[in-house]
Amino acid sequence: MSKSCDICGKHPQHGFKVSKTFNHTHRTWKPNLVRVKVDLDGTTRTINVCTRCLRSGFVTKKVNVVPANAGAKKEAEAK
Repeated sequence: MSKSCDICGKHPQHGFKVSKTFNHTHRTWKPNLVRVKVDLDGTTRTINVCTRCLRSGFVTKKVNVVPANAGAKKEAEAK
């Protein structure tokens, strides 16, 4: 899995963790990425999206929604 957002391009940042005694140790800040199925140009693709892009509405998830009364119709026809 790539470590960058396919929408905004956010990627890992590098820097130092600085302790109380001013010791510097290397560390990495990684973006909060989620694999999401999206409908792009009529095809379903799975892309990596950071949660900020997902929350901001740049991408809408493709979700299979089953109607609430779908089971009721089958039961009524069986009787």
